[in-house]
Amino acid sequence: MPTSTPIKKDNKPRGKWAGKFGQPRKTEFSKKISTWRKIVSIFKNRKFFYAAGWQAILSKKETIIHDRKYKDRLQSTLGDYLNWYLTDKSFLHSIDWMGIPTRKMITDIWVYQEIIFETKPDLIIEIGSFYGGSTLFLAQMLELSGSGEVVSIDVSHDFFMASHPRIKKITADCSDAAVLEEVKRLSVGKKVMVIHDGDHTAAAVSRDLKLYAPLVTPGMYLIVEDGAVDLLNPKYSKLGRAYPAGGPLKAARSFLNEMKEDFELDMRRERFILTTNPEGYLRRKIKN
Repeated sequence: MPTSTPIKKDNKPRGKWAGKFGQPRKTEFSKKISTWRKIVSIFKNRKFFYAAGWQAILSKKETIIHDRKYKDRLQSTLGDYLNWYLTDKSFLHSIDWMGIPTRKMITDIWVYQEIIFETKPDLIIEIGSFYGGSTLFLAQMLELSGSGEVVSIDVSHDFFMASHPRIKKITADCSDAAVLEEVKRLSVGKKVMVIHDGDHTAAAVSRDLKLYAPLVTPGMYLIVEDGAVDLLNPKYSKLGRAYPAGGPLKAARSFLNEMKEDFELDMRRERFILTTNPEGYLRRKIKN
């Protein structure tokens, strides 16, 4: 999961209810501009002019949440929330699984357990583990489902805190030929699922997807994490500027376009709307 520093406060508006997730509220100038836009819009659509009236311009819009304490928090946009979720380090580092930092979107973790229950993988290859909270989660879900193990591949396991009999660690670059051969050996005769949470640059993700996609068995998933960084507007988000050449979402789209005969996008996995893995749930097709 990205760990960029929080966005510094400035005078740029970031959503109608900005202010609760680290972003500043609208300035008085921007409010005036917004009002004039309403006026221009109404005059352009004259048939609605008298119906709308000046009251629509000047009156304050009623909101579904009326409690003053929670109004801004609960009515901020999903984009505001996603940006805050990914960029506030103190919050991101506080997300644990069994006491170990995992730094995942909670809705995605729920989807992972659904996938494990439905597909019953024998092997989950996790590229990028860091502290190991997600690795432990996956191992415990496999234990509950009755079978399977997790292979954690990372360039360093110095901060890795997870310990479980279903976890196997490989400390090296996932693109190393020796690592790939070892993982291929472990994959023989098994139902394999792959989760990519390594280097987030589009070039690195594209490389890794091409290397590991052949290991994913029909009906199983290739999950590309943290494509949400590609959704953030670089004008307003420091994290949005972190990948000028594109990140995981760009790589996932390119991969799916090239491999559409073998893989398909499963948008059911995004039904909770909030996800850090947009268009990242790729399922290998079962061919007759």
